[in-house]
Amino acid sequence: MPARTEGARTFTERARREQIVRAAVETLAGLGYADTSLGKIAKTAGLSSVGMVSYYFTGKAELMAEVVSTVLATAEELVAPRVATAATAVEQFRAYVEGNLEWAATHRSDAVALVEIVMGTRGTSAPVDLEPAVGEVVAGLVARAQAERAAAREAAGEPALDPLDPAVVAGAVRGAVNGAVGRSLRRRPGPGPDPELAGEGATLAELFVRGL
Repeated sequence: MPARTEGARTFTERARREQIVRAAVETLAGLGYADTSLGKIAKTAGLSSVGMVSYYFTGKAELMAEVVSTVLATAEELVAPRVATAATAVEQFRAYVEGNLEWAATHRSDAVALVEIVMGTRGTSAPVDLEPAVGEVVAGLVARAQAERAAAREAAGEPALDPLDPAVVAGAVRGAVNGAVGRSLRRRPGPGPDPELAGEGATLAELFVRGL
C-alpha cells in the first residue's frame, strides 16, 4: 500500500505541475510577460491560492524555465520527425523552416508565451536566450545542405560557388522565422491558429533553399 500511495501521489503532483505550466502558457499569451504573476497563473489554473503554485515552483523564474522547456518540447515533437525523415540535406533544411512555422501557426499560445518570455527577460539578470543553441542546430542544417548542393553542382559540371557562412545564414533564417511569427501576432492577435502563417513557411524555405 505505501508504494501505491507514493506512486499515486507522484502522478498527481506531475499532473498538477503540468496544469500549472499550461495555465502559465495561457496567461502569458493573454496578458504578456510583465502582467503575468503567480497569482494570475493560479487563477487561470483554477487553483484556490497562489500557494499551490509556490508549492511546485520556487518562483516565477523557475516556472518560466519550465514553460520554455515544455514549449520547446512541443515544437520538437512536430519538427524533429520531419527533419529526420527527409530524404536529403536540402529537404531536411526545408522541413525545419516549414515545420517551425507550422508549429507556430497551430500552437499560437505556446509560440506567444515563448516570445513573451524571451522579450520579457531581456536585460534582466536571468535572460532567456534561445538563439545560441538553436542557431547551432540551424547552422548545421545549412552546412550540410550547402555541401550537398556543391556536390550536385560539381557532378553536373557547373561552376562552384563560394559557400556562405552557415552561422550567418542560420541567423537570417531565425530572423525570418521570428519575423513571420511577429507579423502573425500583429495580423491576428491572440492565441488562435493562423493558417496564413503556416503557408509562409513554404515561401521562406524556398527563398533560403535557392540561396544555398
